[in-house]
Amino acid sequence: MKIINRCEKYNRTATLRIKPEVILSPQSLDFMLKYMAGHPIPQPEKFRKELLALLSHKPRPASDFAKINKILSALPNLMKDRGLGEASVSKVAELIGLRAIPPLDKEIIMRCEDYYKCNILRCLILKALSSVLSRKEALKYYAEYAAKRNSLYKFPKLKKVVEKLNLHKTVKNGALKDGASFIQAITDDGRAVMKITRCRPAEVLLKAVKDPQIVHAVICQPDFAMAKLSNPAFELTREKSLVLGMPYCGHVWHDRRVHKEIAHPSRNFWKTLN
Repeated sequence: MKIINRCEKYNRTATLRIKPEVILSPQSLDFMLKYMAGHPIPQPEKFRKELLALLSHKPRPASDFAKINKILSALPNLMKDRGLGEASVSKVAELIGLRAIPPLDKEIIMRCEDYYKCNILRCLILKALSSVLSRKEALKYYAEYAAKRNSLYKFPKLKKVVEKLNLHKTVKNGALKDGASFIQAITDDGRAVMKITRCRPAEVLLKAVKDPQIVHAVICQPDFAMAKLSNPAFELTREKSLVLGMPYCGHVWHDRRVHKEIAHPSRNFWKTLN
């Protein structure tokens, strides 16, 4: 086995530069409303009422609303439901500590931990779904919604599973900079392996949402579909998850063109991968 990357630094004060219009735009909710139009749920008004209650926030300054309107102008489904749109933008602004929304097109400096608080909106959407569907049905519905949404993004097309281990820009300079502890390796038979022992998105969302199952559905479960979007021949297996209270996340990317058997390594393998 060959070690490819190792990261052991975790800095809670790490920052990044980003435009407010990027972090405040509730695109996930806009797409959910579009998805619900084609995949109806029971009691949609109850869902909306529950979500509005979850989006409860402090009043925003009057100067914020012109900026909120500009954000919503690019989201056709939320333009039809301005109350829900304004509440979602206001809630995210409150979560990341913006007393007033700065100019949308100028970069601001924010803590990486605050950046991941934007994902709380998706957790609240799933929580609201659970008010009109059973937990099992809500998780299934959300997974199907997330798979559809992710399929619309242009993911880099990869030829080999080792490319999944290349440190992308968010790890080097973005929201994950100094925000994860992990080791990456290639097994002797060519499988890509990653063992994560600390994860900034998981820590931020678990502290805020306090529902491991919902957090797992929002930030962890999509990994399986995204492996396929990188290459239809790729298969991701993962035995454990930090979010669900386990000591590490053990990822393995297999290539069905090379690996006829999708065999996840034993627990002893992960114990010795340090």
